[in-house]
Amino acid sequence: MADKQIDSVAVVPVATPGNKLTSTDNEKYQMVPIPPGLLQYHVRKETVIAMVDAEIVSLKASCTNYKKNYELECHTKENLMRLIPKTPMGVKNKHVWKIVLVIKSVTENKICLKGALINHATGELALLSSINTAIQAEYKYRTIQSHDDEYKICQCKMIAPLLFWEELKNRLTN
Repeated sequence: MADKQIDSVAVVPVATPGNKLTSTDNEKYQMVPIPPGLLQYHVRKETVIAMVDAEIVSLKASCTNYKKNYELECHTKENLMRLIPKTPMGVKNKHVWKIVLVIKSVTENKICLKGALINHATGELALLSSINTAIQAEYKYRTIQSHDDEYKICQCKMIAPLLFWEELKNRLTN
């Protein structure tokens, strides 16, 4: 399924009530309830802040790998283009997105970016993962072309180490 390319995606608004961070392995965390296979374009800042505030102490106590081989990454135009899908919505809005946070994992030549972008027009966040060509051959799920030919956006909800969620909350509140 790694070569399955799509041109449009379903996008679900993310509401505040009931959202929480959860993990099945104490290394990778995701916001629930978010259905699988949906990009997170319409996340409210308040949702992330409240969710992380409510969960962070207990999650850090049980976390076994806070960074999971990810490091903070530079906010460059190239990284921004790697995190914006080449879909009608992505093309139309590519100039209103700004990076809030990017983390990067590099294993040999395999690169994965996880980012939070803010839409200046709406104030909402997009939570996106992007992988380079070295990972795409083994990636089993649907992807969407980004604005960088070497990278594709994973069509999925954000699953990230605790580093991502805590740092995102810090950048949204400080």
